[in-house]
Amino acid sequence: MFLMLCKKCFIQFSGSQQFRTLAAYSTTALDGNYAWVRQNKNPRLVLKKHAVPHLSNPHDVLIQVKAASVNPMDVRMIERYGETILSAYSKVKQLSQGPLSSWTANPLNETVSTSVLGRDFSGVVKSVGHLVTRFKPGDEVYGATDPAMEGSHSLYTVVPQHYISLKPGNLSHIESASFPYAALTFLSAVKMYTKCKGPITNQRVLVNGGAGGVGTFAIQYLKAMGCEVTVCVSETGYEVVKGLNPNYILDYKAEEFERELRQLAGFDVVFDLAGDETALKYVKPTGWFLAANSPLLKAADDWGLVCGSVQSSYMLTSKVTQALYNHGVHYSWIFFTPSAASLEEIKLLVEGNKIRPVIDETFAFDKMSEAYAKVGKMRGRGKVVVDMEKFGELCVD
Repeated sequence: MFLMLCKKCFIQFSGSQQFRTLAAYSTTALDGNYAWVRQNKNPRLVLKKHAVPHLSNPHDVLIQVKAASVNPMDVRMIERYGETILSAYSKVKQLSQGPLSSWTANPLNETVSTSVLGRDFSGVVKSVGHLVTRFKPGDEVYGATDPAMEGSHSLYTVVPQHYISLKPGNLSHIESASFPYAALTFLSAVKMYTKCKGPITNQRVLVNGGAGGVGTFAIQYLKAMGCEVTVCVSETGYEVVKGLNPNYILDYKAEEFERELRQLAGFDVVFDLAGDETALKYVKPTGWFLAANSPLLKAADDWGLVCGSVQSSYMLTSKVTQALYNHGVHYSWIFFTPSAASLEEIKLLVEGNKIRPVIDETFAFDKMSEAYAKVGKMRGRGKVVVDMEKFGELCVD
């Protein structure tokens, strides 16, 4: 993919900010890498000429990003959400590569912070480290970076080979990019359940908050596993969820919601994607309640790494104890976990027509800020995806 410079590349001033405007549909190829970068002093997104990331690890893969999605996590990270935990995690990863590598990457021991956001992507392999065995240049792949890494809202990104898989052959890059982060978050919960209880096949399952990226994937996955699926959504999400054929759809704003939920009580597992624990009392004894609203990152930001972690651990212990004592239910938080094996499982389900992408809206590369604004409203139905090969006018800081 090539971005094109206009015939007259000029400087546009806006207040004290200086931008170079790159208009589309001209004749000169634009070399190098461009990325949407989070500003440190004044949290906002700006488009910048960015160095093409290099392969610093023999297991790394350089990918030319063709499409990327925007997640609520990305929007929150503009305001430095999660920086305390993610910075510590990044430092640990550097130390795992050796003290010299860590000092070279961060000689002043400064806070490590990703500037390029974005998790999911689909693209083409450009080069590989000498220990990469699963991929070669030209392969079409999809995957997700972890939040402590430089992200995918860039024309190029680097990830370890165990973070990616060949993309589904029956999907475009835009469709493929809608899956990884949301799907891997859900599948990390499924793995937790499976490890403790056995396969999730043929279970009675409630998905609370089913219209977003994680929810629309979860419904389809659970149906593919033969589960009886009940979904809680607002009226505005009804049509999207209905098209995924769950067994029951409940409007959580309706007066009869609690009564209808009570009639369906006895769930084997509840996936709470909305931060509402009303359904906890409707899980059957020995069932599971898996919540996606962990306060860990925010607590560490507010109270510091140690105090925030202790506070979160205390809160989790309290919830686990109360759930077991009051309802006989196992309670846990769920987190995104990169996994090539899970991506390959998704690929097989998609190619077998068991799961399809649910995309709310697609934006051009130059409209990245608008994509963030849409996701920030938390009214999405499915995923918001950015076409990295489509652009109108680019204003480069």
